[in-house]
Amino acid sequence: MNTNLEIEYKTLLTESQFNRISSDYKEVPAIKQVNFYYQYADVSKPIAARIRQINETFELTFKIKQSKGRLEVNFEVYSNDSSIFDHNDVKSFLIENGYTQVFNYLGELTSYRRLIKEEYGDMCIDENHYLGKVDYELEYEVIHDEELAYARYLELVEKYNLSNEKAKTKYHRFLLCLNHPGVDER
Repeated sequence: MNTNLEIEYKTLLTESQFNRISSDYKEVPAIKQVNFYYQYADVSKPIAARIRQINETFELTFKIKQSKGRLEVNFEVYSNDSSIFDHNDVKSFLIENGYTQVFNYLGELTSYRRLIKEEYGDMCIDENHYLGKVDYELEYEVIHDEELAYARYLELVEKYNLSNEKAKTKYHRFLLCLNHPGVDER
């Protein structure tokens, strides 16, 4: 198990904006990643769960909203099967944090991601496919020095003439697309 505080900036892109940015980074191959989403049975206790598959590697991630960013708790796992929630280390973490009910499988989202590692953060150019929908986003994940990472993100917004409207997370957009009850539209 490893943990980190995820702080990221993101905005949705039009297809033409996505193509323009992607063409500037065409030497960076797109990585296919499949996110298998799960939801905790008690929806009043906010926690997002996904198993991400890249090639033959799987990682279970729980995301718990903090006053700033999200706490990410990651476990290496061997499949996208819901039985991994019963593994000793995963189960111990969940019980210690008051999550004693089941996680239900919701579906999957496939991203084709160009990942550009920079000094203050990782720039991600994503094409996302889920529930018959395709969307595009630019994401900037802070590695260190949040102020300089945000300044770099703003440079990208200006360079590509993008809207600086904060995009919802992939998980949130997925739930909205499902018309899932209790999901905040904002």
